[in-house]
Amino acid sequence: MPQIKNTFSVLIVSLLLFSAANVSFAQDRTAAVEAFNAAQELLRASQFPQALDKFQETRSIARQAGSDADDIRERAEAQIPAIQVQIARASYQARNFEQAVTDFDKAYDLATELGNTRIAQQVAGNTLVVMLQWGNTEFNANNNDRAEEIYRMALERNANYPNPYYQLGLIERRRNNLEGAIQLFDQAIQVGTAQNRTEVADQARNAARDYLTFVGSTQIEEGNFRRAVELLNRSLSYDNNHAETLYRLSEAHNQLGNWAQAVTNATRALENEQGGQVARARIFFELGYAQMNQGNDSQACTAFRSAAFGNFRAAAEHHMEHDLSCP
Repeated sequence: MPQIKNTFSVLIVSLLLFSAANVSFAQDRTAAVEAFNAAQELLRASQFPQALDKFQETRSIARQAGSDADDIRERAEAQIPAIQVQIARASYQARNFEQAVTDFDKAYDLATELGNTRIAQQVAGNTLVVMLQWGNTEFNANNNDRAEEIYRMALERNANYPNPYYQLGLIERRRNNLEGAIQLFDQAIQVGTAQNRTEVADQARNAARDYLTFVGSTQIEEGNFRRAVELLNRSLSYDNNHAETLYRLSEAHNQLGNWAQAVTNATRALENEQGGQVARARIFFELGYAQMNQGNDSQACTAFRSAAFGNFRAAAEHHMEHDLSCP
């Protein structure tokens, strides 16, 4: 009989302990629910930092409650990285770019920790955009060294992001570093094309074309005509039908006495020139000058008549009257 009593007592104690555990789990789940609801209220009020802290607290309480509160924990974990993204966006909208990068990095870490690959991928892209905007702000303020530092930090994160290469090329152009700029524009073209970012590739291609044409034109003004031809021909490798480059190339060849090349390039320039009569007059002048020196007087007269506008009127009329005796 005493043995039966003892067994019965142990059973009662066990039942009491089991009941206490159930009460504890129920209390922990209730606490998790209450914390979750409080976090939701903060979120609805757009109090993102406070909401984030409360969802983190909810997660901690739910984890302590065990499987009984798994659903609450999962719902809290679904909110946590998304709220951190909202915090990062607020920093970006306030143009606090450095803080925005830090905030997006935290969102990436949270999303990765919680297995939210969708948000992690979005955040990685957002961070690069923020860094680009940050670098552009410094670039526009002529803080070239700081802008370069930021663009290179972006490339350390993703070497297949074409925009920083293009921006770095613009910095080297400001520094009058022709070869450095062209190398970076080429990288932007290569990466942009590979990543199907054709707008960036086109920007870089046009920038390389225009920079080479500008430097080539400067060489003409300085009397370095062979160097000008070299640079202008390089420019055509980026855009074979660029009227400005073709016009300048005809000008350089005229200065070198390469009449046939001058005629060819002037003719192609006219085919591609989209401007009006005044814009075309300068090209007709180079064409007329080359044809005159080839002995094609009739064709030269026709070209000079079309060149007799604006700044080229006096020179064109002089050649027609004194050198060609045009009818």
